[in-house]
Formats: sequence, C-alpha cells, structure tokens
Amino acid sequence: MHCKFAAQVFATVCVALAAAHAGGDTIIEWNRVASDVLLVDSNYQNPGMASRSMAMMNLAIYDAVNGVLPRHRQMFTHGAAPQVASPEAAAIQAAYRVLYSIYPDQQSLLDSERATSLNLIENSPAKAEGIAYGDLVASQIVAARATDGFDNMVLYTPQGDPGRWEPDPLNASQTAWGPQWGDMQTFALESTSQLIVPAVPALSSQQYTDAFDEVKSLGALDSSTRTPEQTEIGLFWSYDRLGMGTPMRMYNAILRTVADQQGNSLSDNARLFAMATTSVADAGIVAWDTKFTNDFWRPVSGIRRADEDGNPYTVADPGWVPLGAPGGIAPDGSLIDPFTPPFPTYLSGHASFGGALFQSLENFYGTDDISFEVTSDELPGVVRSYTSFSQASEENGRSRVYLGIHWNFDDIQARAMGANLANYVSDHHFLAIPEPSSLCLAVLGVCCFVARLRW
Repeated sequence: MHCKFAAQVFATVCVALAAAHAGGDTIIEWNRVASDVLLVDSNYQNPGMASRSMAMMNLAIYDAVNGVLPRHRQMFTHGAAPQVASPEAAAIQAAYRVLYSIYPDQQSLLDSERATSLNLIENSPAKAEGIAYGDLVASQIVAARATDGFDNMVLYTPQGDPGRWEPDPLNASQTAWGPQWGDMQTFALESTSQLIVPAVPALSSQQYTDAFDEVKSLGALDSSTRTPEQTEIGLFWSYDRLGMGTPMRMYNAILRTVADQQGNSLSDNARLFAMATTSVADAGIVAWDTKFTNDFWRPVSGIRRADEDGNPYTVADPGWVPLGAPGGIAPDGSLIDPFTPPFPTYLSGHASFGGALFQSLENFYGTDDISFEVTSDELPGVVRSYTSFSQASEENGRSRVYLGIHWNFDDIQARAMGANLANYVSDHHFLAIPEPSSLCLAVLGVCCFVARLRW
C-alpha cells in the first residue's frame, strides 16, 4: 500500500483507529433488535426468511463498517466512503434500513431503537456522514436481494409413495413449506451445487435400518430408552412453532453471547456476524434444495408405514407417535399438539444451520475449545453449558432424533455440509486487507495526532 493512502484518510483516520478498538456493542445490540423482530413478525416467521433477513442485515453492517474502517474486503462495491464518517453510525443505519425494508410493519419499534442507538453518538459531521453511508450501503444490498427468489412460489404435491414425504399424519392439514427455497440466490456460495451431499440411504440399506430402529426407540413419545436429559435436549433446541422466532433467534443469541464474552471490537463483530449469518443462510438454501430433491419421509411416516418400505428388517408400528416439536399454546389458550415440521427430512435444517454457525465460530476464533452457556425460550430457566463449538453443534443436530422428527443420517450429513460450507466462506470471503507498510503507519500516526488536535 502506498503512502498516498495516508493523505486520503487524513480527516478520518482518528475516527477509524479509535473504532478499530472500540467495543462491538452496537452490532450485538442490533442483532438483538433483529432477533426481537423475528419473534414479533408473523408474516415471514419461517427458517428461510429469518436466515435471509439476518444475513442481509449483517452484510450491510459489515460493508458499512469496512467502507469507513477498511480492515476487511467488502462483499459488495458501494463506492468510496465519506472522508469523515462514524462506523458505529454507519452500522446502526445499515441495520435499521435493512430491517425496515423487510419488516415495515415494525417501523415504530425500529424507529425507537434507531433513535436510542444514535443518541449514544455525539452529534458531529462524522455521525451524519456515517448515517448517510450506512443508508447507501443498506439500500444497495436490499436492491441486490430484491429479486433473489425469496418470494417465488412453487407448486408441490405430495406423492404418497413409500419413502416420499407426506404431511404429518398426526397433523394432516399441513402443507409443505419451502419447495422453492433451494432455488434462491445464495449469499456467499456461487451455487448450491458446489457442495456435494451424499444421496439419502436406500430404504433397504443397513444404514436406514439402523437409523429406523434408533429413532423408533429414542424418539417415541413414550420412549423407555430416552433419558430425561435427552428429552431436555430435544425440547431445548426446538424453536419450531410460530411465536418462537425460528431457530435463528436461538443461534443469534449464541453468537451474541460468545461475541460479548470474548470482548470483540466493532470490526471483529462486523466480520463475525456477517461470516456466520451468511454461512447459515446459505446452509439453509442448500438444505432445502436437498430436502425437495430427495423428498424423503419423516420417521412418523416411515415407522407407521414400514410394511410398505420393502425392508424385511424394519417393523411397522401404525400407532407410533414421536415426542415431536413442541406445539405450544394457541391464541384461545388451548394446547397445540406436538408436531413434525412441514417439509421433507433430508437434510436436517437444524443440523445444517448449526453446522454452519459453530464452524464459523471456530474459524473466526481459530479454535474449537471455547466454553459458553446457552439458554432457551423453550425451557425458561434451563442453562446448558458447552466446552467447545463442536459439542454444541452435535447436540443441536442430535436433538432432532430425540424429538423423533429426524433420522440420524439427516443430522450427520447436514452438520458435515454446514461445516464444509462455513469453511468455504471463511476461505473466500471476509478476508483481511493487507496491512500498510511501517512507513505508512508512521505517517498515519502523525495524521492521527494532527486530526485529534483539529477535533
């Protein structure tokens, strides 16, 4: 990098260098706001839209912060940032603009949060320019994703053949969600075909037989083999029903918890949250593409209809009932029965999301061995502790077997896919900009001193 760079950033270098070491609370706070929006929203409360929203918001934050404070390469080209701009103000406005564009019915909440956040920044030209730049970046990302296929409609009709997905027989009014989601434009991958996912096991295979026997025993409502802790794990990670904010709410809380305990800077959090949420969003696209390509039945169908699968080693139980995803309480106060989610089983969405999330965390920190605690809105007051990201990822994926709503190969292959995807993202995106030479750093130091006197 030439020393001409120092002259170009004369007026901004102090703001930028100070922000480089500032706390990342602004980004943690706006991810909390986004998580609350997911909870309140009723129009788009599904795992695909939730992951898309989180990725868009965090990409806008990342590009806005790195336009003002160029430590990592932006994902999109937005033009030069103003010479004087607050990266925090840019991050706040970028987050606000994306969320408002997707959830305009929550304007009152978002306006209030924006005002509260911006009031913490002293009024100055840097604040005004940061707001303007954050708005520009976000508007361009919103425009770029407007035709990504999120609102496409695809007609899907269950076939009813052995091995094919059908609505949960205990909740027969289900309609399949997401047959189009696997065709949506990816965020960081070039296409879903980059990741090779093994074909679903044949109904006659030993792999299927073993998975059948396992979930039939462990995942039954009246299971005598599932331990109390396994029941807790299944319920703890669920987040399936309307009103929970989708699994993204829990995964985002984990990101915030780890980022806060590790003391991340603003730049650190811009990169971590963008890297993790784009990986999670793309993992969802790959998972749903695989789901509707394989169109494989859930355990509740496979176990009840095992006499149709052509496998002499699987024994049908027409009355088998899974523990199921918690149904919750209806608006009229009545209990809703547990259920199996309304889409094919292979790959597991939960395990795909978790594989991408926890591998992103490992890649960012350069180690798997970080301890943290997790709470769950499904089981208020329960705290589960982990000594590594891989431990949490395994438990998240395994929880679906304990609920009786997934086969173990759904989990195993999904976690592998999510981790491979996260590795690709960290290898190809969000990369550091080469550091300036020692001479340029010296010039920057002088500029910073002079600029501080001016401010």
